[in-house]
Parts: sequence; C-alpha cells; structure tokens
Amino acid sequence: MDFRDVIKMGLEEYMQDLKKALDGLAAEERRFQPGPDSHHIDYAVWHIARVEDGWMNRGIRRGPQVWERDGWADKLGLPERDSGFGYTSEQLANFPTYDPGLLMEYYDCVRVDTLLLIDSLTDADLERPPNPERDAQNTIAKILAHVLIEEAQHVGQIAYLRGLQRGLDK
Repeated sequence: MDFRDVIKMGLEEYMQDLKKALDGLAAEERRFQPGPDSHHIDYAVWHIARVEDGWMNRGIRRGPQVWERDGWADKLGLPERDSGFGYTSEQLANFPTYDPGLLMEYYDCVRVDTLLLIDSLTDADLERPPNPERDAQNTIAKILAHVLIEEAQHVGQIAYLRGLQRGLDK
C-alpha cells in the first residue's frame, strides 16, 4: 500500500459517511440552521464539493475546475466563482436552493477527477509546491492532508446537523 491508497481510502470513507448523513433528508432538514450564524447542510455539501474541486484543480493542477469547465454553476444556479469561504450570516441564510441529486452528480465528477489526479502523483510530487512563486511552503502533500481533514470535519458537521434534528442514528 502506498500514499495514494491511503488518501483514496480516506476520501471514500468520508464520501460514504456523507451519503449516509444525507440519506432521506427533506429539503427543510437540509436548510436547518441551529442559529443565525450557523450554516446548513445544503451549504456544507456544496462547499465541500467546491473545496475538493478547487484544491485539486486550481491548487494542484493549476488548471480549470470541474465546476467551471463543465458548466456546473449554470446547471445548479449557484455562484460561478465561489466556494463559500468566508460567507456571512446573510449569505448563508440566503444561499440559493438547488437539486441535491444534481449537486451530488457534480461531486461525483469532482471525485473521478480527484482520483485521476491522485493516481498520477509520485512520491517526489508530494514535496513539490504546485505554485512556488506564490507559496513555496504549501506542498502537494500539505494540500492533500488539508483536503482530507477539512472535508471530514464538514461531513461531521453535516451528520451533527442531521442528528440535532432526528436524534442519534436516525
């Protein structure tokens, strides 16, 4: 087993957890905010899909994201050049609604793209900063580790928001 297998195992585990946390939720449950300064599930799912796309394509490949390249912003009616980072309470409350199945289609396309990238990486690539003139400290290894941690945290938030509404394991 090498680093690619470990990263792919982590990505697969949190994708399974995400799909389990989303299973059967009604639109109102996906938009539940426990407080005015909290995000909701719809926002979090969009955000983590955008984060993975952004880091893999803009961050590592230094190329177009699946979101832009394949027209997903138009298909979903969501912001074209945005990932949700730094959203205000007002932006969260007014976040557009979307078809959750269609968003997961986008996320599945991102994941296919991510796995192709991971399979193409070598051990030597891990220490390479993808944009050394802008940020020589941010290596590919650090980006991959960050994506695993950030997205796992957001999946935990989604499961927590579900649990607040339905109780444990419901």
